[in-house]
Amino acid sequence: MIEIKLDLYELFITSQNGLMRVFESMRLGQNWGHGFKGSLNEKIAKSISGSQAELVVAKYLGIEHTYHVNHGNNADLIFHDTHLQIRSQLPKKNNSLIIRPLGSKVGEIYILVIDKAPIFEIHGFVNSTYVLGTDKYLTDFNIPNRPKCHAIPINLLTPIDLLKNGAWN
Repeated sequence: MIEIKLDLYELFITSQNGLMRVFESMRLGQNWGHGFKGSLNEKIAKSISGSQAELVVAKYLGIEHTYHVNHGNNADLIFHDTHLQIRSQLPKKNNSLIIRPLGSKVGEIYILVIDKAPIFEIHGFVNSTYVLGTDKYLTDFNIPNRPKCHAIPINLLTPIDLLKNGAWN
């Protein structure tokens, strides 16, 4: 696990980006978050966290971070021609890396970041090919009407430094 700290400016600009994502989705009448039923404030918090997590991974990998809004399921970041999808979560008893079958692409790298702002923990990654099209770690977390997703336990994730230094692949 790698810890990265964002400074005040980075927290501010990623917060602005997270807000813009939510309000642009609302303006365009787009559904948000695979059946997510949370409040507007929950959506804002999750969007800000996601934007911050993307910057954290970009900083760690030493790549440019672009502040994108409403780009669908396109890659959050690209590292040496590898498409990266960043997933953020607040700390909880059993964090896991979530990959949703609908809209996910085979061959992309999914990275889990735990948000303890201003400190963020990069816990590792998995190639989506490992789970997509299988029943591995498939769950709906016992939430009615919520689409099933793959919830890969943290202890099964590949350390992020193997991606950074090129030892993975």
